[in-house]
Amino acid sequence: QIAGPEGLFYSDKEELESLGAKVYMESPVQSIDYDAKTVTALVDGKNHVETYDKLIFATGSQPILPPIKGAEIKEGSLEFEATLENLQFVKLYQNSADVIAKLENKDIKRVAVVGAGYIGVELAEAFQRKGKEVVLIDVVDTCLAGYYDRDLTDLMAKNMEEHGIQLAFGETVKEVAGNGKVEKIITDKNEYDVDMVILAVGFRPNTTLGNGKIDLFRNGAFLVNKRQETSIPGVYAIGDCATIYD
Repeated sequence: QIAGPEGLFYSDKEELESLGAKVYMESPVQSIDYDAKTVTALVDGKNHVETYDKLIFATGSQPILPPIKGAEIKEGSLEFEATLENLQFVKLYQNSADVIAKLENKDIKRVAVVGAGYIGVELAEAFQRKGKEVVLIDVVDTCLAGYYDRDLTDLMAKNMEEHGIQLAFGETVKEVAGNGKVEKIITDKNEYDVDMVILAVGFRPNTTLGNGKIDLFRNGAFLVNKRQETSIPGVYAIGDCATIYD
């Protein structure tokens, strides 16, 4: 178990700078000119331009935003901040920090986790260990579908139920309802009164900065060769935003 979100990182700004790297945190990239080989980012409220010889995309992935009424992102938010209080999208460091902090919130007694993949199951168990009532919801009829065979997933589901986690498998979430903050979650079969909803329904490659100029694989990831080079010479992609060359 990881005690806090800091444990998810291999390094930090200070260590990278000590090795000679220039690091710009909380500085979103505005545009990339692949012909001029420049990257424009918003640094301290002003456009800052860096030139490059080689460019590496390590932009990761973004949460899939399902068509659920009430599950919207605040306009202009770069951190997947929801319009309803206590509705969490889990992907970024900031999201993880918020979720971990709310493990200790005594006002949050009942939690719905949507998505029974690795992240959803881990979060459901974490909240249960903190004494929360947890309902785990997924459209498929088991947990970790596609990762393990049915015999094993049935054992995992049984174990979660024995530890007090309510399983709502085979249900499609239609709405997250509340007046300013989460009050209930509604599926095609049931309604659940909850104080918090966590959406962990999967991710898609974050390739927005490709600007339609870099070839993509059918799953939307940057298409790369054996050297992780994209269709633009000198531009590379690694991690969740890229394909895995086989």
